[in-house]
Amino acid sequence: MTYIYAGFLSYAHADEAVAERLHKALETYKVPKGNRGTLSPIFRDANELTAHHSLSEKIQGAVEGSRVLIVLCSPAAKASHWVNEEIRLFRKMHGEAAVLCVLAEGTPETAFPPALLEGGREPLAANLGASKTSFQLGVTQIAAAMLGVGLDELIQRDARRKRRRLQAVTAGALVFSGLMGATTLSAVTARQEADANRAQAEGLVEYMITDMKEKLGSVGKLDLLDSIGERAVEYYDAQDVSKLPDDSLARQARARHILGQVALDSRDFEKAIEETQSAARLTKEIYDRNPTSTEAIFAHSQSEFWVGEVYKRRSDFVAMAKHFENYAAFSDKLYEIDPTNFDWVMEKAWGANNLGLAKRFQKNFEEADPYYLEAVSIFEKAIDIEPDNPTPQRELANALTGLTRIRVEKGLKSEALAFQERAIAIYEQILLREPDDYEFRYPYTLALSRLITDGLVDMDSRKFGHTLERSIDEFENLLTHDPENTTWKQEYYYYLKELVEQLDKDKIPQIQTTKLRRRFIELRDEFTTQ
Repeated sequence: MTYIYAGFLSYAHADEAVAERLHKALETYKVPKGNRGTLSPIFRDANELTAHHSLSEKIQGAVEGSRVLIVLCSPAAKASHWVNEEIRLFRKMHGEAAVLCVLAEGTPETAFPPALLEGGREPLAANLGASKTSFQLGVTQIAAAMLGVGLDELIQRDARRKRRRLQAVTAGALVFSGLMGATTLSAVTARQEADANRAQAEGLVEYMITDMKEKLGSVGKLDLLDSIGERAVEYYDAQDVSKLPDDSLARQARARHILGQVALDSRDFEKAIEETQSAARLTKEIYDRNPTSTEAIFAHSQSEFWVGEVYKRRSDFVAMAKHFENYAAFSDKLYEIDPTNFDWVMEKAWGANNLGLAKRFQKNFEEADPYYLEAVSIFEKAIDIEPDNPTPQRELANALTGLTRIRVEKGLKSEALAFQERAIAIYEQILLREPDDYEFRYPYTLALSRLITDGLVDMDSRKFGHTLERSIDEFENLLTHDPENTTWKQEYYYYLKELVEQLDKDKIPQIQTTKLRRRFIELRDEFTTQ
């Protein structure tokens, strides 16, 4: 069959602005050379129908002449009579031909029109998201489906195109600098233009790294950043840092931070340390030039934190402590400049909390204790400044958990229980307002489980059975929400493992032991077969 349109865009007219943007993005998308597919033209009806009309002949003809149906999903689309009718008509005319879903707002539960789900169908959807980069990735996903190519292929194609742009810019800068004239005026002009070219190249490098990290991270393909990162590092390493302006140093530092974080996520610790330390040298240069600038102080404090974080991940706690001490010192500078600034209050509290963590990891519990207590006090001040902000509340619970760990190590169980129960109360207060906030539900679940594994509640008490049941229910809730989350699954597995070992020694009351053992075996078998 010969199609008139590459696609028919079905949408609720409340989503007109998004539909227009998506329509334009698809029709102007550059199709890879050699691919015979097309993304143009896309039919998008700009006339709004009322419930008293039937689908016009124009609409029916466009649906029949379209190769794919693109459904822009949102709560408005779910409630739209006409979006549902267009889906049903397309399937009637084309059978199970391609119906592509694009999530513009909400979740599949709140945004999928009922017609998409008829017959027990479970469609997948590209997500346009709120940011420019997430929108671009959503467009790329739809383009890949329409062209019949892999998403990776298009992403790599875009990466190659951006690298060619980078090479052209940097080559232009080098060529231009080589053609500098001998006169003063021409030399100044050449320097200005070379500086402009360098700034353009650096901005493009930073954009590529930042943009591609967000885009590739969402599809689990951060390894594709390696070639871009290598070229960026070569470009950076060839420059004389002492002669670069502050903005160039800052751009380079931000890019190296991202490269370090990507390496850290990949457990390439050597590369992570190299990049984060390089970023720290750059931000230190900026700070040395501008020692009273809060922007410079903050940037370098973040560099020190990330270097310390890399050492923490590789269990080098001595090196970690050194950089966390530097981070805390710079955070203190910010706080001293303005102790009423919420951000600087949080930085000071984080600095103290990290010092407590560093001392605790080195088993120096006596020195760790006052740092955690200071962090608790400062986080409480941050809550007073912004009482509706959940971040300092979460961090306060985290600091209380640190104090709990110290008390457990010292055998002070009653004090440990008091700190842990205070942390749990904070999580429960937040979850009453935001029950679907799993950023809080996960640490809440861990806090519950540690009441059991740390022996903070009496095994023979009613509280033990109640806490145990709650912790199991919360872990199951987490995995129902995200059954593929490896971190949650592993924590649950090790928790069940410890419970089963306890069952073999003592009878744990008030639980269904058979069910508990069966769940443990399920998770154990899953991990051993991976």
